[in-house]
Amino acid sequence: MTKTAFLNCNLFVGNKDNLVSDAWFVVDDETGKLIAQGSGKFDEKVDKTVDLDGQYVMSGLINAHTHIGSDRVANRNFPQTETTVTYNALHNLKEGLQGGVTYIRSCGVPFDVDIKLKRTRDQLPFEGPGLRPAGMPVSILGGHADLPVGENNEQNAAHLVNSPDDMRKAIREQFKKGAENIKLMATGGIMSQGDQVDDTELSLEEMQMAVEEAHSKHMTICAHAEGRLGIHYAVVAGVDSVEHGFYVSDEDIELMKRQGTFLSPTLTAGNQIVVNGKGKLSDFSYQKMCDNVEAFYEHVGKAIKAGVKLALGTDAGTFNNPLKDTYKELVELVRAGATNYQALHAAGLGSAELLKIDDEYGSLEVGKYADFLVLKNNPLDDVAAVGQEDKQVYQHGERKF
Repeated sequence: MTKTAFLNCNLFVGNKDNLVSDAWFVVDDETGKLIAQGSGKFDEKVDKTVDLDGQYVMSGLINAHTHIGSDRVANRNFPQTETTVTYNALHNLKEGLQGGVTYIRSCGVPFDVDIKLKRTRDQLPFEGPGLRPAGMPVSILGGHADLPVGENNEQNAAHLVNSPDDMRKAIREQFKKGAENIKLMATGGIMSQGDQVDDTELSLEEMQMAVEEAHSKHMTICAHAEGRLGIHYAVVAGVDSVEHGFYVSDEDIELMKRQGTFLSPTLTAGNQIVVNGKGKLSDFSYQKMCDNVEAFYEHVGKAIKAGVKLALGTDAGTFNNPLKDTYKELVELVRAGATNYQALHAAGLGSAELLKIDDEYGSLEVGKYADFLVLKNNPLDDVAAVGQEDKQVYQHGERKF
């Protein structure tokens, strides 16, 4: 076993609202996991030491809501094909890692590109975060993810379902392909051109079937849910997380707390549309976001203050919202009412628990992977410190950037 010691840092372990000063930790270079940790004088025998010069160390960001195959540039003059989606995914993953994202949950990718990339990663390696793939999402005809794709629009980005039986088949197809997460489109959304955010799309019975099938096969399941009734159906059905949650009710906030249902707000996606979307998106989508953004922050703020479990997701791949800018969600969570620690916890142990990887990721505790960031400023004082462009990024103990 070869060992590397990282010395002289201010360590945010991630499980408490404090820093360990004059900290050190040791990584097993073969496994990439932390094997020792402490503060003060370091006198263990190791193969290599790295002096972090008093900087701040925190766990890598875990983004629980991403669309890695998306092209952020509007009005491309070619169709969305498996080739273009794969190209975008590889670019976005590498860029995301550079931005400090060391693990992601995928929430819908055409052609199941995320599943295919993970399956072949050992033999065809690429730089990027760890990955919990979902492949194609599940929607209704005319719903939020009903999108023709392919060279001649011969395929669809989503499974389109019309009954619980259709839903059962869709979940089983994703299971067969190797999906580890299921993405449901419970309501209308901002970017779809034929619906409103409060349109209830999937039925309660369809979502209950989806949850039963996904959980019986050890998959997580999340629901894009913005309108009040669609959120209620998703929570009652037992999804692991509600995505967005524009109009989550007080009653459903209490139910989410009792059940342990997570909220992944993706506030930065909405903020980018309002701030930068005028004249660049359709008037329909831009106005929808402007009309609903105040309620979005208000209801998410209520959920945060009530103590709903919080994960960090950004909807990366949407307008002006690259994976590398995941840190911006920290800022928006604080704006909505989270403390700095709550926001950072969401990006670490919160998302890790949701993804069911918290035994190995999400905090810098002994026995977990050494996925960490090295920052010049203290993120517990100001979460914007995580946005440092030249931060050091380590994955499994190896410096990537």
